[in-house]
Formats: sequence, structure tokens, C-alpha cells
Amino acid sequence: MAVKRLSDAQLEAFDTEHVSPALWDMLVRRIDAQFPHGRLRFLDVGGGSGRFADRLLARYPHAHGVVLDNSRLLLARNKPHARKFLIEESAENIGLLDGGYDLVFFNWVLHHLVGFDYRESVENVVRTVHDAAYLLSDRGHISIFENVYDGLLVANAPSHIIFRLTSANAIAPLIHRLGANTARIGVCFQSKRAWERILHEAGMATVGFDEDEHKPVPWPWKAFLHVGNLRCGLFWGTSVLNQSLPKYRLATTLDSLERH
Repeated sequence: MAVKRLSDAQLEAFDTEHVSPALWDMLVRRIDAQFPHGRLRFLDVGGGSGRFADRLLARYPHAHGVVLDNSRLLLARNKPHARKFLIEESAENIGLLDGGYDLVFFNWVLHHLVGFDYRESVENVVRTVHDAAYLLSDRGHISIFENVYDGLLVANAPSHIIFRLTSANAIAPLIHRLGANTARIGVCFQSKRAWERILHEAGMATVGFDEDEHKPVPWPWKAFLHVGNLRCGLFWGTSVLNQSLPKYRLATTLDSLERH
């Protein structure tokens, strides 16, 4: 996979804990229902400085976790912990890891797996989630926090518009001044329907979706980006991969996404 890299300056801006108290409560309810004794092994993909992993380890004293990130800068900020391990590697290479994880977390990571065009970016997401599904234990689940952008009339229109604006070199200085930290690199948000389709095609059975309150959408976003609804969502599911499932079904996924 070809994935564009964020600079250290861009990574610095993202080095914060985005899981709000409301989102944390949603996640804890899911974890407690599936793992009532709190004995679990987790992988935090793109876990950076380890804030989220530390929070999990404090909440679940019998848990063990791995933080994976390709930024040495962020990994160096992790606080040492006897039940936490660090791996310097990129999200798109998680297929190289040994499996047996009860939980694999993607917290606002998938929309950053940007390739050199929109189609390649979606392909990166499908392949990465697909590889994560193969890392799960028999009781394993995948947990995904993502921003959900639903269009006013066409569900996934904001995804295409925002990708083209943020990935364009010619207008990158302007896009950066307007507040897009991913200017020139690009970002690939999705609508709820598109996220669910991508996850299904990657081999994940989405068995649950929770969301926080819908955020107010500024009128310029409605007018120029076609954004109708904006919120954070938690996608929670298991793997449906088996010997009869083809390793990749990207053509079907991408053709379907391009029609919505």
C-alpha cells in the first residue's frame, strides 16, 4: 500500500486525547459487556503517545496492550508501563504482526490512510481493516472511532469534496490557513453508510454503532462541502473472515462507494 506520511509538525497537532467522556462511556459499556472480567489483550493502532492505552490499562488492571505507531517522536512520549508494549510500525503493515488480540482499536486513524488518489485511499482502509480482522482472537472485536460526515443530499459527497481540497498541492497554503492540518496530504472521511460498507467489505461484521451528539455545521461547510450532519461514531464489530471469503473484494467495494 502507498500511504502518504504526515510530518512531525502535523503529528504534533494530532497528539491529544480525542475520546471525550461521553465516547469513553460508550466504549466502556461495549468492553464490559464483552469482557466482564476485564482480561483482554489489545492493540492500539496509531496509538501515538499512549494516552488512550494508559487509560485502558488503568480501567482494566488485568489487561495487556500494544501501542503501534510509525512516529518515533510520539512513541518516545509514552509513559513506561509493565503491561504496555510499543511497536514502531505503520498501520498499513499490521498484517506483519502476530495475532491473538481480543481488541484492535483504530481511533481516528483510518481517514489518514491516504493514497495518491481517492480510490487508493479507500483501498488502504479496506486492506488495513481486513488485516486487523486476521489478528483477532476467537472472541476478538474491532473498535473504530471515526468522524462521520453525511451529505445534505448525497450521503458521501463531503468525503469526495474534502479529499480533493485537502490533497490538492496548488491550494495547500489556502487550505492550511482555513484550518485543515492535512493540507497537501489529504484526508478521507466517510458517511455512516460508506463506513459501514467499507468495514463489511473488509471482513468486519458491524454489530454496533454508537454516536455522540450531532455537531453544529457552519453554513460554509453546508454550502461548499455539502455537509449535512457531523458527529463522532463508534463502530464495534467482529470478524466474519473464513476460508471461503476472498482475501480482497476491493473492486466491488470501490465501485459501490463511487456511486454514493
